[in-house]
Amino acid sequence: MRNVLAVVLAVLAVLALGSPALAQAPTSKVTIVGLVDNVSSYTRNLSLTDLNYSRKQDTEWYARTRVRPDIIGEVGTSKFVLGLEIDAIWGQLGATDNTPVRASTGSWDLNTDVVPQIEIKWAYTEFDMPGIPVPTRVRLGAQPFGAAANYKVIYANGDFAGVNINSALTPQVRLLATWAQLEEESTGRADGFTRGEDHAFIFSTEITPFKGLDLKPMYSWFVAEGATNGASRASRGGLAAGTVSKESRHTIGLDARWRMGPFSLDPTFLFQFGERNLGKGREQDKRAWILDVRGGFQVGPLLLELAGIWTPGNSANEDVRQPGTDAKYFEPLSTDTGYYSTWAEHWALGIDYFNILQFGGTNPGVGIGYDKYGLIRFGGRASYAVTPAFTVRGAVTANWADEKVDTDGSKTAAAGITPGDFRGDERYLGTEVDLGFTWRFAPGITFDLVGAQTWLGDAMANRTTTGVVPNTRPDNSPKGVQTATIRLRYNF
Repeated sequence: MRNVLAVVLAVLAVLALGSPALAQAPTSKVTIVGLVDNVSSYTRNLSLTDLNYSRKQDTEWYARTRVRPDIIGEVGTSKFVLGLEIDAIWGQLGATDNTPVRASTGSWDLNTDVVPQIEIKWAYTEFDMPGIPVPTRVRLGAQPFGAAANYKVIYANGDFAGVNINSALTPQVRLLATWAQLEEESTGRADGFTRGEDHAFIFSTEITPFKGLDLKPMYSWFVAEGATNGASRASRGGLAAGTVSKESRHTIGLDARWRMGPFSLDPTFLFQFGERNLGKGREQDKRAWILDVRGGFQVGPLLLELAGIWTPGNSANEDVRQPGTDAKYFEPLSTDTGYYSTWAEHWALGIDYFNILQFGGTNPGVGIGYDKYGLIRFGGRASYAVTPAFTVRGAVTANWADEKVDTDGSKTAAAGITPGDFRGDERYLGTEVDLGFTWRFAPGITFDLVGAQTWLGDAMANRTTTGVVPNTRPDNSPKGVQTATIRLRYNF
């Protein structure tokens, strides 16, 4: 990473020195924008800890506050953004009130005097690059991926540390280049630093051949050594994420969005290939793809939308822990749990992003597909604006594994679903139905309420749970999951 960073900084310095000095520095200004969420949820059988949906024993009702302010300092067209986050549950949960629990930064107890719980999400500088014949914007530091790879969340989403360069060749053609440093080897393993040199490059082009149609071809190269970030490589099929000693993964494809009057269409196709080493020279190939198509139709206050998703996987009798067995499941660089978000409350991030199903090594918002078995999904949603301030909505999502699941396997967070008898049993994963409304009743204030019911399919069954505790219950069929959530959001 040091060599790449040195070259980037040297180029930036030369270009900056070659530009004419400004006669007078522009006026600086500082603004703060962001949101505050107050959320309360009831859940039943979400099974975030035991991963066993056949018990139907766990219930929970809790509340929390999430704060996401961005402090923006601007001088002319240049700016610095500091993004902060606090996510605190009401009432002490851990040994101390700043002990993180699930995705929270901590909790608030009596008197709410707590050790700092502030996360730094973003810390980046953005500026126009001089000395380049086409308008070019550069962003350095901890920053969001944005539209670096795709229009929808499917390959790269969330935050990273690195460089993003955005050049407008013409009003209709824009080039984007992103370098993300995932892990840093530093001075090497000799001093006990055991992380690998993990990084990713993303190159994409935004093309608008005519108004209403946007095309985005994309290529990405991901390199990892040893254990890497779980967002980029999750445990699946009994293959623990840290087992892979080295990986080189390529992803290429096309994203598009088309708008014509009341119609919208958003198709995405990505193909993935590469090689990885399982240690001691044992090689494994990567071959996977995903097709994600979503569309909508607006009739006055009524919006109707449909989604279809297909990504293949490995069959039950294919042991992905063995060299020579191709890994056929698609892996994004990072979706930040955002895949299919707003379309479901359990199978994706809803208004309470704690209420998402867990599959063992991953969840459906992070790892696309059910463990190693792939995914076939059909979804639909509808919203009706009764008034400009009040909208009712509903959604349905049905899911199948592309390959039959070995339901005799054991499910753990460390390894995903370890095979049992290597026989495929079931494909149907389950169907979710959501009903709710959104009410914007005051300036900057939005109130959301949604109830969700998921009927889990037999493919979600498994024989053991986290901690390898045998499931000795005679009824191993998965039960339903229910949640009800309210959220009061303040945007400023």
